Amino acid sequence: MSIGILPCQGSSNTGVMTSKVMLEKVDGNKYKTVCALGLPLGIEGIIKNGKKNEKFVALNGCPIKCASKALESAGIVNYEEINVTELGIQKTGDMKDLDGIEKVREELDKVLNGIGEEKCEIL
Repeated sequence: MSIGILPCQGSSNTGVMTSKVMLEKVDGNKYKTVCALGLPLGIEGIIKNGKKNEKFVALNGCPIKCASKALESAGIVNYEEINVTELGIQKTGDMKDLDGIEKVREELDKVLNGIGEEKCEIL
């Protein structure tokens, strides 16, 4: 089973945390990622690669939930969702502020460990 991890990659500390945590986890085998911008832009090859994953985790930096919206725009509607600000980490404009990143790592590990065997629903 391959699991896609999509970070928001936003221009804030919480967005940077989603990218860093994703990069630490992605191995190209069990854990994969796709271009976050390619999904909502409708780039066929990126959407096709994204849909090859049996499961997805949307790593959102804040309540705007850009990663979740990007998945939905590509027809991937059944995914697990993490919102960094709900972990008690305040969103700021300081992209070098990684205070709390360990909470993001732990939450991603918890979500990945809890993912079952059902496939994502693809529209």
